[in-house]
Amino acid sequence: MKTRHLFLGLLTCLACQAGYAKETNVNVNTLTSEFDQAADQDVLLLESGIYSSQLSFPAGKTITLKAAPGAEVTFSGTFRNSDAGKTDGGIVLDGLNIITNDNYFMDLTYGNVKTIAVRNCTVSNIGRCFLRTNNAGNTIEAIEFTNCIITDCGANGYCFLYPQHGVKSVSVKNSTLKNYISGESFFSPKNTTSDIDLTFVFENNTVYKWSKSSSYALCKVDGKYSENSTYTFKNNIISTPGVEGQKPLIVSAKGGTLIAEKNLIDNYGGYSVSNASSSTIEDLSLETLGITQIFPDPENGDFTIVSTSPLATASTTGGIVGDPRWLKTFSQVVTLTTGSLPQNGGSTAPLSGNYEKGDEVTVSATHNYGYRFEAWKDQDGKIVSTENPYTFTIEENTEISATFTLQTLYTLNIEKEGEGATWGEYKLSPQRDNNQYEAGEEVSITVVPNSATTFLYWGDGSSENKQTVIMDKDYSFLMHYDVIPFIVGWDFDSNKNPDRSTRKGDYYFKTDNTGVMYFHNGDGSSTNWGASERTFGGKTLYCARRYTDFADMDNPRYFTAKFSAAGYENIKIHSYIGTDNGCVHKGQKMQLSTDGVHYADLATLTLSGNSSEWIAFDAMLPDTLTEEMKKNIHIRWIGDTTTEMIGSAKEGDTEGFYLADVFVYADEIHVPDFTAPVLISTSPVQNSDKASANGNIVLTFDEKVQAGSGEITLNGETLVPVFGSKTVSFAYSGLSYGTSYEVVVPEGAITDMSGNPFAGITLQFKTMERPRPHAKTFDAVVAANGTGDYTTIQAAIDAVPTDRTTPYLIFVKNGVYNELVRIPENKPFIHLIGQDRDRTIIQYKINCASEGDNGWDFSVNNAAYYPYSDKDGTVVKVAATDFYTENISYINTWGVEEQNGPMALAMLTRNDRLAFYHCNFRSYQDTWQTTTKNTSDRHYAKDCYVEGAVDYIYGGGDCLFENCSLYNARSGSVVTAASHKEGTKYGYVFESCTIDGVADNKDALGRPWHDAPIVVYLNTTMKRIPSPIGWNTMGTIPKLFAEYNSMDINGNPIDLSNRRTEYFYTDDKGQKITGSCRSTITAEEAALMNYDNIISGTDNWNPRQFFEPIAAPEEVKKNSNSLSWKACDYAICYIVFQNDSVIDITTECTSTIDAGQDAECFSVKAVNEYGSLGERAIAQDGTSGINEITPEISRPDFVAIGGNGSLEILVQKSLTVTVHNAAGQLVKQIEYTPGVYFIENLPAGLYLVNDQKVIVK
Repeated sequence: MKTRHLFLGLLTCLACQAGYAKETNVNVNTLTSEFDQAADQDVLLLESGIYSSQLSFPAGKTITLKAAPGAEVTFSGTFRNSDAGKTDGGIVLDGLNIITNDNYFMDLTYGNVKTIAVRNCTVSNIGRCFLRTNNAGNTIEAIEFTNCIITDCGANGYCFLYPQHGVKSVSVKNSTLKNYISGESFFSPKNTTSDIDLTFVFENNTVYKWSKSSSYALCKVDGKYSENSTYTFKNNIISTPGVEGQKPLIVSAKGGTLIAEKNLIDNYGGYSVSNASSSTIEDLSLETLGITQIFPDPENGDFTIVSTSPLATASTTGGIVGDPRWLKTFSQVVTLTTGSLPQNGGSTAPLSGNYEKGDEVTVSATHNYGYRFEAWKDQDGKIVSTENPYTFTIEENTEISATFTLQTLYTLNIEKEGEGATWGEYKLSPQRDNNQYEAGEEVSITVVPNSATTFLYWGDGSSENKQTVIMDKDYSFLMHYDVIPFIVGWDFDSNKNPDRSTRKGDYYFKTDNTGVMYFHNGDGSSTNWGASERTFGGKTLYCARRYTDFADMDNPRYFTAKFSAAGYENIKIHSYIGTDNGCVHKGQKMQLSTDGVHYADLATLTLSGNSSEWIAFDAMLPDTLTEEMKKNIHIRWIGDTTTEMIGSAKEGDTEGFYLADVFVYADEIHVPDFTAPVLISTSPVQNSDKASANGNIVLTFDEKVQAGSGEITLNGETLVPVFGSKTVSFAYSGLSYGTSYEVVVPEGAITDMSGNPFAGITLQFKTMERPRPHAKTFDAVVAANGTGDYTTIQAAIDAVPTDRTTPYLIFVKNGVYNELVRIPENKPFIHLIGQDRDRTIIQYKINCASEGDNGWDFSVNNAAYYPYSDKDGTVVKVAATDFYTENISYINTWGVEEQNGPMALAMLTRNDRLAFYHCNFRSYQDTWQTTTKNTSDRHYAKDCYVEGAVDYIYGGGDCLFENCSLYNARSGSVVTAASHKEGTKYGYVFESCTIDGVADNKDALGRPWHDAPIVVYLNTTMKRIPSPIGWNTMGTIPKLFAEYNSMDINGNPIDLSNRRTEYFYTDDKGQKITGSCRSTITAEEAALMNYDNIISGTDNWNPRQFFEPIAAPEEVKKNSNSLSWKACDYAICYIVFQNDSVIDITTECTSTIDAGQDAECFSVKAVNEYGSLGERAIAQDGTSGINEITPEISRPDFVAIGGNGSLEILVQKSLTVTVHNAAGQLVKQIEYTPGVYFIENLPAGLYLVNDQKVIVK
């Protein structure tokens, strides 16, 4: 059944307007062509469906898009036109549900516009502007919104209507505007058109939570229109800013006529019309109306006004104030009031409301942190229900309160010590008020690196960058930081400081030398830079954008840092720069001045194009500066106007130059001495047995030290030193637990600043034993049959807390989950663990061109609400970092069933640190797209199966596929279509994978899609040999398409002599572009493409630990109705099975079972700290249990390996092999000669192959 939205139900129909030339019914497939062919005043009647087309704003005609009678129409498309020569067009939208994921619904560089009218529509999800126009000198005759709901827009800022055109009329009537909490103004012109008389009419509207700041207004025109303009506000309810404490204005203008009558303004700003020729303000107030509350439940979208309210008759016409569609008339009205006990224990919904006597009412309670819901009580304190939500029939005026109980709270105390303590930073996850946490909550303390400090070690001597604690008492942690000697620095974090023009240092070593960062126009006047956060090359930094207009690039804007360097030497200016468009000069300068007037080049840099990584732009101040000159240092970052742009740039563009991480490093002037530095302490201490496996070795001296001559080593490997105020630290990673190590610092490898050598030291220590994880079960269990916490994957994802820094474990029981799954960017560290990869299936039938199923029942992500594009036409989309999954099949059933295109993704991944183990990915065209935010984003897939026919692994990023099976589903299949951005280091690397499928020697290993693709196959077994040329052409020249040690099914080398090395494509100008790349690499090059280099990165990511084997439980015994077993090292919990059904997940080593079942029906798997499942152990009666099960048992004459529903038998000599099940029944008896054999279609369980135990999953 189709569900109508509340807002759509509220919409009323307008009478058909005269003058329509023709009405034409259209559907999702015919809209674009009919729109292009429509004549002036034509009406296109849209049938039910999702319309995702990008339409060209019409010229010389006005076209109406209207929902056909009874149709439910979702319009997720956009309007564009970038031809300023086109003019005199208009658009009318009527009865549509406008939902777009774009920042701009209408984005126009266009001539004169006749009308933009929106009637009977809902408008939601627009990131910035409903309308933006980009060229001055033209007009818009009229903009109209009537009977509309505008909600949940502006997440990325800007104004809802943001025209550079001059607008003559704006009319907003009988509409509701809500939740523009990050946006600015409703109407705010970009350009001054003082010759235009604007008529702005705002009548009978309900406004709630609109605008983020007091500096904006519903109508913010200031002095940009003539003083003959008119601003009319009548019968509106305007309540509550988007951000608490702000007071946005209703109108901000200069001159003109203001008419404000019968408006109810609550917790909002007023009218500001300076020098008004006439001003009439006759508004309402809560006091004069005799009410204390306007809406019953605005947070949940209920703006009801009952017919008995004074608001129902308070307008200028004697009717309702606000959007008239919220008026409700009752014959016997009763009221509901809810509350919370204690008041800070939680919240209730609705807070109040009016109902018809006999209505069914549902109330719900949400506890605040530190409390839990207990019960509903009436006004006499009597418990009426313990259900939440609670549904009842209301017969009389009712007061009901939710009661909450206080939980036990513990405090986490963090202290900092060391020379860098002032600037050392950390992050708590989750962050709670006053650092107080509920008993049993897991909290992580993570070092946040910055350019002023070096984290040294924790109070216990360990030095990894994160600690995790379970709050079972009050805890204190001590963090030691050292300072990297500096004078001043700017990180441009606008969350700490919003100043964008004259900003003192974000970091400063001395309070009397804080420095200032200025931003100026080319004429020297002050202006604001653009606050931003950008990622290049995997490094994300806050930054300042230099927004120079294209027209001013011959006299560009510039940054200037001012500070004193007196008393310092070795003064280094450090900065990062990045670019993201062509409107940037190739030449960039860092300049020095000691008077703020005369500048000389200090350093220059030549850019070659847009940034694939942040570019270090550093310089040393000359030693010739006197102390007097150093008192007044000015450093300027400016473009070299004598150089050309790095790319194409045109009118309307703004400079895409970013400045980040500006730090002035320096040493205080040193007084020479003749005494060698004295070692004060080491971390770890000599002979410590508690050193971290990843962390820092720190040597602390009595004075500042520097590098001398000689290498400092850890077990023979050279360490890289980082020198602080009086410390030198060495980062290391990947040490083994419980292992001895030795650091050798030879004499003279470290000296003080006078060159006096340190005598050296040999530091010996042992790493700690592997930490044992805290016992816990999965955070959520999904079961399609209702035996878990959730029945859909998406419901479990929706419940995951945001911004985690530790894994959130979700276990998915066997079942087919027909749904689309979306993992948003703000939900990192999700570990999605399936029971069995062949029977835990997430699937949906979807492609990038078909209409969705409006009757979809499986989760909140109805396919009908997703535009069918290459970005969202996928079964699963992972936009978060640190995602891990195992034992799940991801299937796009369109591709599998239809065996045809178009694009039909099973998986789309778009971020860093994404890992996949023992999973299936199945479709036909474009099975898995590895889109990335950054060139260095990493994917790791181990023991996975990927099936497709056309470009079935495609995209970018550094992706390592180890021991994976690639299955070509048709003749002429193409495995990859890479599109790696310039700057990608490794690209797609397939290590020890197998290629199988349809055999016709026409398959290709890949083709180059865009940019600079890299695909390398190492040690690949090709059961199905591809075509001799191996690679196809496509849309670019690959950077590297190559193989090393490719083998056939018998391990013989494959002839690579005919592999393609010459490529070509046709560019957008019709020119044929040619190029070449190697088809093979050397053993030395192949050796560099390893797990450590590709995956570890700079953060030592190690996804292999996620599926690190955990032993099967020993001594699994059935005694009557209980099952028991011995605890497994490093297990967090155990999964208990009856046959293939999960019957228990427990942290204990016992479980209650059905006494009537045989012992071998039951089995147990241990779970490691990352959620990965261990091997199955089958139960035995009494004490005769199996002690240990491993997946592979070896004998001199054969090897038996258990798989998914199969056994693989490797026979070394002729012999008879018998296979019995756990009940002792003979399953197979076969005479084998030497070779490899498979026994298929076996139920999961324990088998005896001859006398050896083997598990079949």
